[in-house]
Amino acid sequence: MRVLFASTVAIAHLIKLAQIPELQPYIHLFNARLAIDGFFIISGFLIAKSYERNKNFKIYIEKRIKRIVPAYFFVILFCGLSFSLISTNTMSEYFFNLQFWKYLLANLSFQNYFEPCLPGVFNNNLLCAVNGALWTIKIEEAFYLLLPIFYYLIDFKKVNVYLLSAIIYIVSIVYFNYFSVIDMYRIAKQLPGALAFFITGVVFFKNFNLLIKWKHYLIVPCFLFFILEQYVFQTQILKPITFGFMVFYIAYSFSWLNNFGKYGDFTYGIYIYHFPIIQVFVYYDLFNKYGYISASFLVLMLVLVASIASWYLLELRYLSKNRKLRYQKINIEWFSNK
Repeated sequence: MRVLFASTVAIAHLIKLAQIPELQPYIHLFNARLAIDGFFIISGFLIAKSYERNKNFKIYIEKRIKRIVPAYFFVILFCGLSFSLISTNTMSEYFFNLQFWKYLLANLSFQNYFEPCLPGVFNNNLLCAVNGALWTIKIEEAFYLLLPIFYYLIDFKKVNVYLLSAIIYIVSIVYFNYFSVIDMYRIAKQLPGALAFFITGVVFFKNFNLLIKWKHYLIVPCFLFFILEQYVFQTQILKPITFGFMVFYIAYSFSWLNNFGKYGDFTYGIYIYHFPIIQVFVYYDLFNKYGYISASFLVLMLVLVASIASWYLLELRYLSKNRKLRYQKINIEWFSNK
């Protein structure tokens, strides 16, 4: 599911940034916002699972940092340094420009909205943003910090887990719909508005056995309510629950889909590397020079190669010893079979 969501976001950004007329009719088939909502649901489920295995706060935070930060810092620094070669500014103008240092400071502190652009880079593209997909990372990090507070309240303060979850869900829904109605969607989609999806994933994990038992009975009404809310009423009231259950149902009804992650988790790489690669292709006008089909295919292949390289050369070394050994064993078996 994460591979599907990451690929959806990448293709949606490709269609938007490339501005190829032939691709525009397909933009509605790749709903980036829905894919990101799916990520938040899965994140709530998996992070709750991880936290309940070991509630040591230091270990929990350390694991989250090791999973997110290395590849994130790499893509920020790599783009900041290498894009000096395509900037319209001279080297001295580029590196001594205040915008360059604001870009590094803002992005390395996960506040990329303060300065998403580099001096003289992508000024003629649709957007000058180097990596517009990174806005969700700060939300993910906020989720990571809020989860221990959630468990503290239910474990030590004895707050009812369902009451607390309902309050969080309602506040999130009210926030999102209020700012959507007043046409401030950019604010609506930020942390409070996204929290309903994350808490849905957490509650689903805590009720895993019950949902597994009733999944075949719940999937049809959830699907129908989701379609009505998403495409007819265009609201967000039951959407986190209904869409969340659809994700849950697919994940635990088609086990063969898990083969996508057998040789590595390339999802994060797909998500954080695709945007700057597309921007470079737009900058050099490669979609027109070599045909949009060939260029689009090449973009996706480069994104995949970058993601695989990032996983094996960078991300994997920071994982727990058990996870590293598991992937190493799988790869040894694969090469032996070949």
